[in-house]
Amino acid sequence: MTTNLIKYAEELAIPLPREMPDFEQYNHIHCCMSGGKDSIALVLLLIYGYKVPANRLKLIHFRVDGHPNQPAYFDYEETDHYLEYCSKKLGVKLTIIASDTGLKQRIEERGKWPSPSTLYCSSYQKRDTYAKWVRSLGPGNYLCLSGERSNESSRRAKILATQNFKVYKAANAPTKKRFVDWYRPIHHLSTDEVWKLMKLADIEPHPCYTKYNVSRCSCKFCIFLSPTEMNNIAKAFPSEFEELVEMEKRLGHTMKFVKGKSVPLKEFINRDKSQNQLALDFDLPCKW
Repeated sequence: MTTNLIKYAEELAIPLPREMPDFEQYNHIHCCMSGGKDSIALVLLLIYGYKVPANRLKLIHFRVDGHPNQPAYFDYEETDHYLEYCSKKLGVKLTIIASDTGLKQRIEERGKWPSPSTLYCSSYQKRDTYAKWVRSLGPGNYLCLSGERSNESSRRAKILATQNFKVYKAANAPTKKRFVDWYRPIHHLSTDEVWKLMKLADIEPHPCYTKYNVSRCSCKFCIFLSPTEMNNIAKAFPSEFEELVEMEKRLGHTMKFVKGKSVPLKEFINRDKSQNQLALDFDLPCKW
């Protein structure tokens, strides 16, 4: 298994951007770890493709519901256990960080949902949280690695065509001798290649894929879920879903918009699901 994994990862590893220092020049290498297939493939590619020792890496998970004493709402309850499983399988230490404000509270305060053009769920709950945490660590050379891929969407493909590597401006502070870079090492991988890396490493997928049948290991009620996927989540978590329906009414703003038209959640999950199911089936692990 390990021999095949090493060979495959080596085939997938591509040269680093010319402007990026070698991995050896960073004091701290942080791997953003959602528990999804892409974040796991990222770590596997680093260890087996780029030969970065596991003890030089750290898994960083962002809890979108806030601190651990907050109940899971947008986070999956299974995620904590799954992250510990991944940490052990990968041989990489895990750190969990969170914003002082959970996503649900933030939505209430803003009076509207995140949208593709205003992804404050990612900016506040993840990117800003990471920047604040790194600033607390002091001087050093830091590298933040995340698992975005070009073939996930045309929007991401456009961004990743020019922004695979950049300075993490929110955390970078040369006057304080803190240098923070950001790189997406699996931007070129396909979905099939990501799943194959996980299979060769004998890592089981997060329950969201196999238990709840969604294609994204993100927020439980992610704004990017298809009608089929949102319906699956609504059936699995009926009370939380009804709470979101009531929140839509209270805020006077819907989570979903289709072709610019506001669509309430209950109407959204009852839309024609045939085309969405085709996309979902393509992305789920086959015969796991």
